Parts: sequence; structure tokens; C-alpha cells
Amino acid sequence: MLKPTILSLFLLSTLLTTQAQAAQRYGAIAISRSGDWGVATNYLSVTDAEREALRSCGDINCAIRVSFRGCGAVAEHNRSLAWGVASTLTRARVQALRALEDKGKILAEVCNQDY
Repeated sequence: MLKPTILSLFLLSTLLTTQAQAAQRYGAIAISRSGDWGVATNYLSVTDAEREALRSCGDINCAIRVSFRGCGAVAEHNRSLAWGVASTLTRARVQALRALEDKGKILAEVCNQDY
């Protein structure tokens, strides 16, 4: 029977901590009606992610459309916006487009690190 060593326990602890920190990262997408957009990923708080998404948007009329852990996507059809949030980019896209009855197009999509 193998006995855990201090090194193996340390490595396991480091791996679990890293995974937990990645799962606690936040992202956000801001979009304006003019079509400008900004994204932020890998922030430790929702507030910081949203602030950065708005800052990077470049239009004073930008608004947060979605905040997320994992991945987020925003779609548009006939000036209507919809979003999706999921553990993969594909699922986030599908959610956003499904909300528009699969008639829209993706305006912005992004994942936090490790997704």
C-alpha cells in the first residue's frame, strides 16, 4: 500500500486550491445599443469584473448584459439582446441564441481562465 508523502499531499492541496480559485473567478460583458462592447475576465469579484467591462466598452451608454463564472455570451436579433451563461462557451452560445429562437447572432463571448 502506498503511503502519502508530504510532497504528494502538498501537490494535491496546491491543485485543489488552484481549481477552487479558478472556479471563483468572475467575468462580465457590457454592450451598448451602438454596438460597442467590452469584456472582463478572471476577476475576484463581480463588481470588479463589471467595472472593467464597462471601462473597456468605450461608449458612455454601455450597460452590463451578463456577469458570470465560467463562460458568457450575448446575442442580438432585431435589436433584442439575450445572453447565456454556462461552463463551456458552446453552451453559453446555445443558451443566448435559443433565447432568441435561434435567429440571432453572437455579439460577444468569453470565458474565464481554465474554462
